[in-house]
Amino acid sequence: MNLSIKERIYGAIFGYAIGDALGLATEFMSASEVKRRYPDGIKHYSQIVRDAHRSQWKRGEWSNDTEIVLIVLESFIRNKGFNYLDIASGLKKWYDLGPTDLTHNMRLVLKQKDYTLRPFEAAEEAWREVGTFENSSECLGKTVFSFLSYYPLESAADLCRLTHPGSRTITCCRAIAIMAESLMKNGRPASYEEIKAVARDKNDDVERFIDIARNGDISEFELDDEDSYWFVRKATGAALWCVWHNESFSHGLQAVITQGGDADTNAAVTGALLGIQHGFSNIPAPLVDDLIGKDRLSAMADQILAFIESKSSAE
Repeated sequence: MNLSIKERIYGAIFGYAIGDALGLATEFMSASEVKRRYPDGIKHYSQIVRDAHRSQWKRGEWSNDTEIVLIVLESFIRNKGFNYLDIASGLKKWYDLGPTDLTHNMRLVLKQKDYTLRPFEAAEEAWREVGTFENSSECLGKTVFSFLSYYPLESAADLCRLTHPGSRTITCCRAIAIMAESLMKNGRPASYEEIKAVARDKNDDVERFIDIARNGDISEFELDDEDSYWFVRKATGAALWCVWHNESFSHGLQAVITQGGDADTNAAVTGALLGIQHGFSNIPAPLVDDLIGKDRLSAMADQILAFIESKSSAE
């Protein structure tokens, strides 16, 4: 698909935030509950039920997932590249404001006293305290935008390690980075072989989720399983599945949102990739117009475009 860089950049940023905001409609629900509450699907923020969990946000408001990505992108613009100490400082300042619904693991990382001085080491120490390296899927959002780097795979790994140091998590972030890079630079989804090569090379545990993404059905990920819906492998597989098996932005986004589970995170990553794949103009206008904070997203997209244009002219 021959899309302009503006269509893809706007699609990535708005797709991420829209997936996040709309995904809140089914977050922590089972697929059967989603079907009962939204029998015709979830097409607009106005449909979002107002229960105790969802009442933490206004309809059309994004969650911490998008806020973290914006902190990373704002740092990128300030520094004309990924400056990991500056990103860590931004995350720490945001954490000190007491954000809503931040996961326990992220709190452990960001509350480390020396996080801003040695973020990679502090993150490892925090996860060691947790006692598990089945890292959560919230790490993926930062790495979608590693295509801005000259070395996207290396940047994806480092962006991941800022908060989620596990090898399995880094592998998943690299897989998402390859997909985003191919959609942005080549105008096509990365192939199964391209994605599989990274998983095979770095972490065998991720391979079967990539196999499902290419050859199976999204329901096989069991995204609504309460004991594992935050697993990074599931979010990665679901996002790849939606890119490889969709007809439009809306079609792909609905596929992941209706599965429930950690739906805002899953839909945010998926929405960003679909936004790059199909472009900003393919996103339904009401989802853009009624998104709270859309002006901030437009300003960020314009700054990124200006950066890309200045870099191109310098070359």
